[in-house]
Amino acid sequence: MNIIWHVCLEPIEQRYSQQWYTAIPESLRQLASSQNIAVEVVTIDGEAPASDSATPGAFLNFAATNAYKASQISRISELFAHGRVQAGDVFLITDIWNFAITAIKYMSELLDIPVKIHSIAHAGAYDPTDILGMKMSKPWPWHQERAWYYACDRTWYATDFHRQMFLRNLNIPTEDHGRAFVSGQPHSEIIKSMAAMPSQSKQGVIWPHRYNPDKQPQIAENLAGYTSEPWCITQKLNLSKADYYVKLAQSQVLFSCSLHENLGISIMEGVLAGVIPVLPARCSYTEMYLPEFLYPSKWTQDWDHYLQYRDELVAFIQHRMDNPEYYAAALQAQLKILEDRYLSADKMYQSMLADIVSAQQTK
Repeated sequence: MNIIWHVCLEPIEQRYSQQWYTAIPESLRQLASSQNIAVEVVTIDGEAPASDSATPGAFLNFAATNAYKASQISRISELFAHGRVQAGDVFLITDIWNFAITAIKYMSELLDIPVKIHSIAHAGAYDPTDILGMKMSKPWPWHQERAWYYACDRTWYATDFHRQMFLRNLNIPTEDHGRAFVSGQPHSEIIKSMAAMPSQSKQGVIWPHRYNPDKQPQIAENLAGYTSEPWCITQKLNLSKADYYVKLAQSQVLFSCSLHENLGISIMEGVLAGVIPVLPARCSYTEMYLPEFLYPSKWTQDWDHYLQYRDELVAFIQHRMDNPEYYAAALQAQLKILEDRYLSADKMYQSMLADIVSAQQTK
């Protein structure tokens, strides 16, 4: 029986990687069973270092994540060495910035064990507004990202905005765009968690982002003093995931002024909780969200523009706090868009299962 090897992100409770850890293998097994496809799904864990709190402003700890990934490579190497990896197996690399891609491709080709490699792109040095794009010296990470792209059979992006940026900024020739695909991400656990939330009375504004320059926290902190309702800036509270969801569900409006956003999971969580999003018309937001929830990008393109347009932004937010019933129908339509296009990874799953079926038919 062929195997889909799930090379996971380290499961961190405050991040969606904890939800992915169980959701991905469970969803793949269920989908395969419903289609009578014989496949095993195996998660390849790493060894979590003693200290794994995220680097300030980042999704992961930049030292600990390398230790985790290195231990994954050690295990993968043993699987190849002991004959557990078979021709026709599929590897799902849940972060394209996992150097396991290099090791898998190396062993697959030199040991004559052809496998398929699927990766998920989140962000990277190719994005000038991401922390990797801002801090890493160039051009070495661009060459690395291009190499991983070509090592993978398919790379998956949650939005077309992200896909186009990756291909454009890394100068991938048009004839090689066939490795890049758009699929929603495996966020079934978010849907379940938010559906289980009890109804909450709503008030105030929530700002759910990390304290990173691309999120412009200084704008959110200043803006909080100009609206009539209380604000919740979640990064100041050190909330558990469950407590964060309660705070989210109690909010009337969710505000963002991000300069970098390739998907925006916290915004989708807010919509699932019935919170009205207030977002700049830029990045992935313009692809994903209805006009009712978008303000002109220039209002928060930088601090000076924010000061120039602060009054307009305050009025935009205040109207949504004062008149939530006016946006109820649009919010329900928005929820349907997110569930159909961005919160399910079925397109990616089907592609991996198709690789398994193809391998089985050629044996």
